Amino acid sequence: MNKSLLTTIVTHLLRDASFILVLFITIPTIQRAQAQPQNSKSSISSGTSPNGVRSSIGAKTFVRVYDTVERTQLASPQQNNSLTSPGAPSGTICGVESRAAHGQVAPNTNGGTLDPAAFANPTTVNASGRVAFNSQVDGSDRNQGVFVADSDGTISAIAIGCGLPGGSGDTTSMCGDASPIGGHFGGFFPGNTVFTPDINNAGDVLFFCDVNGGDSRRALFLYQAGSGQIVKVAAVGDPSPIGGTFGAVGPGSLNNNGKVVFLASPVGETANSNLFMWDNGVVTKVAAIGDPAPGGGTFSALGTESFGFQDGTFIPVGPVPDINDSDQIAFRAIVSGGITQRGIVVRTGQVDEWYVKVPDPTPIGGTYFDMQAASINNAGQIAFFADYHPTPQTTNSGWFAGAPGDWRKVVVFFDPIDGGQCLGLAFSRNPMQTIDAAGNVVFWANLDSNGTADRLVLGLTDGNLLIAARRGDPTPIGGTFGSIDAWPAVNGNIGTLNVATPGAQNGALSAHMAFNHCPSGTPTPTPTPSSTPTPTASPTPRATPTPRPRPTPRPRPTPPV
Repeated sequence: MNKSLLTTIVTHLLRDASFILVLFITIPTIQRAQAQPQNSKSSISSGTSPNGVRSSIGAKTFVRVYDTVERTQLASPQQNNSLTSPGAPSGTICGVESRAAHGQVAPNTNGGTLDPAAFANPTTVNASGRVAFNSQVDGSDRNQGVFVADSDGTISAIAIGCGLPGGSGDTTSMCGDASPIGGHFGGFFPGNTVFTPDINNAGDVLFFCDVNGGDSRRALFLYQAGSGQIVKVAAVGDPSPIGGTFGAVGPGSLNNNGKVVFLASPVGETANSNLFMWDNGVVTKVAAIGDPAPGGGTFSALGTESFGFQDGTFIPVGPVPDINDSDQIAFRAIVSGGITQRGIVVRTGQVDEWYVKVPDPTPIGGTYFDMQAASINNAGQIAFFADYHPTPQTTNSGWFAGAPGDWRKVVVFFDPIDGGQCLGLAFSRNPMQTIDAAGNVVFWANLDSNGTADRLVLGLTDGNLLIAARRGDPTPIGGTFGSIDAWPAVNGNIGTLNVATPGAQNGALSAHMAFNHCPSGTPTPTPTPSSTPTPTASPTPRATPTPRPRPTPRPRPTPPV
């Protein structure tokens, strides 16, 4: 990678509003990486497990929690369970297409151009291949917003804001689009995994932003494609269905019926949040701290991640629940006094069920001791990242999928991938949908200890792995794949790929892309003609953004038990 590209990528990661991180999760250390995603991975050396299996010499493992935040991984090499079936994989990756690239014209911004920093900004995708994403905009006062991009290369603006990024304290910028709660859209939250907009098959888009001059400072909004209108889902100060008002509102997930599940916390709470559902203007409780848990005990923690910002506010950011088209809701819960300390609950109708919990056995032996948020598909299958004990004295982590009575391993640390072994993985995070209708799971992995051997992988239900993209491979817009965002999504046979693109046409530094999965017997799709980014609107070189101070992690309180 050339030095000018590296400098530009670093400034992307430095320019967002400062925030404080509060995490109530059972991990030994969380550190803020001090460089761009391609370097400075937090890691620990691996030794030899009691069974004598040794990893590659010097191998170290790490987990990406979100953005550039990582945890040192507890894994020690374990006896691998083969990922590859005796037969050939049931399908191929049959093409990668660009959706939106740096330097393309940003609609409704008076000639501005997209500056997506795609390697740090995930996308979500619907069944037609349309992706939704946040992006900053260069060359315009209307300098940020949420956009969608289609497979034919068409980019559309959903909502445009202006001024400083969300959480900065800027309340005076009024050049953004009009907001449905009055005033104008101000700062969005680009460059941050947890604020990714969600999109459904109808083209509805769920997004989160600050508002200047409106009835509330901050809200979660839904663009409804059928009417072309934007409506409020929930705003700071709204009445809560459990009493009082929302002191903070966070992101959420959207199903194909237009229903939303989201996080919100009461006034005065800066860490814990509860779970709610919005349906056609009506907000109801999904689960709150103190509610009875299945099998006994009560929920003691649900939303356990919170960001604090320069303006003195806090936003609950995770784990975000998920909802499928049958209104099944999946969420991670921590419990006091019950049959478990934590696990993943799926609500079907009004009945809560522990899908997986501590210390259930894993499908490859040993027992779980922690898990993150789960995505749920319309068959009621989930995919999630978990920590487990292969033996009482050893630990490992990886991805698992399925439903009660039918679980499988997708991948765990030290498994073979693409001629190497898995040394880097990432948490499961909604609204990035990681499991498709057939049960295939998309995930990011890294094959070296320095975090420079990114792979985007589709884990098939037959146990095989399909490599969708490798760092260093050529891209459809020229140049090569650089750093790959760690939170892909999948819908049908289409998955997302958000990546740096050093050497691409028209100087594009990054791009949002999509890959096509062709199961056995599926015709190869015809390439779309408009995958090449259009030239930048102005030939004037872009100024390098001024770096902002890096966010400072706040010490974590003792995790609840």
